[in-house]
Amino acid sequence: MAEKQDIWQILSERMRMSQEGDSKEYELLLSKCREILNNHLSSKVRDKEDREDLIQDILIGIHKARATYRRDKPFAPWFFSIARYKTIDYIRRKGTRDRMVSTEMEGFAQEEKISIEDRWEVQQGLESWLNVLEPRQRKILTMAKLEGKSVREISETTGLSESNVKVIVHRSLEKLKRFFSESERTIEGSKTSKK
Repeated sequence: MAEKQDIWQILSERMRMSQEGDSKEYELLLSKCREILNNHLSSKVRDKEDREDLIQDILIGIHKARATYRRDKPFAPWFFSIARYKTIDYIRRKGTRDRMVSTEMEGFAQEEKISIEDRWEVQQGLESWLNVLEPRQRKILTMAKLEGKSVREISETTGLSESNVKVIVHRSLEKLKRFFSESERTIEGSKTSKK
């Protein structure tokens, strides 16, 4: 157990250093993340090509979200939240039911002994990101991307046309992308001002 905790502390430190511009530490971070993901997903995604695609998607997700990692928080919950949502996306693309994912990914998180408090922090982080959106955008995006509802289901629930639902989802995602880009620029700016 101490070994696993040490690796998460090391990964947390590598992420902090990579946020400060250390590309070597970033390469080491991604390499270890790849190893962890491969070990965990090998029993869950048997097809090697599919597993490699999923791992790549998760690593891209980590790259895109790295500006959102808060240095004062543990790395593991942040890492596993990205892995979980990318895995859900993967299974949706494959046409498999979400229940299977949440059960398997619960095991994924439990294997690493992520505490309830850490999971709560991840959930709070996701909610704070979604708070960037207007209430209607937040509700529709949550239904589409986190609950896995179809455009038709959202349309029926909200009374909006299917095309309006698609537009709101698209605009919400664009707004979140802008928010994350601005966060990343803020981090980049603070790094250059320290030098």
